[in-house]
Amino acid sequence: MHLKGFNYGSHECVFFVTICTAEKKPYFSKPNMCRVIIDELEYRLSKKEIRLYCYCIMPDHLHILLSLEQNYASKNGAFGERTLQNWVSTFKRYTGRMAKQAHYVWPLWQKNFYDHVVRKDESLVGICSYILNNPVRKGMAPTWERYPYSRMISDLPT
Repeated sequence: MHLKGFNYGSHECVFFVTICTAEKKPYFSKPNMCRVIIDELEYRLSKKEIRLYCYCIMPDHLHILLSLEQNYASKNGAFGERTLQNWVSTFKRYTGRMAKQAHYVWPLWQKNFYDHVVRKDESLVGICSYILNNPVRKGMAPTWERYPYSRMISDLPT
């Protein structure tokens, strides 16, 4: 549920985003599918669209902790102001197309996604720990560092 009247185009906010696969199928059990997601996250990072703090790719969903970069959030796209929703939509569209072209899966994603605007009184360290340790809680790895699809990217803002 989105916050009414909130500016989802702000570069000053941190967002905790969860995107689920279509029908919660374990598409990300395949390393080649995880590579598609990682490559696209790294590309979006290199284009300075986002500041990516951490991510975790689970078999049927993706967790991301990110902020929009100022140069992304301040530009208008083809459909108006660039927001978190625009960014997620573009990310899903491109990774879905790559998965289809490679004959991995189609459709890749559920239609919606879940977002949480991190409040100033919430702990970014705690949220990051939750994201990174998801495979540990599920018994998929002894530590998050040993899970190949969990990664800390940028220092957390203070």
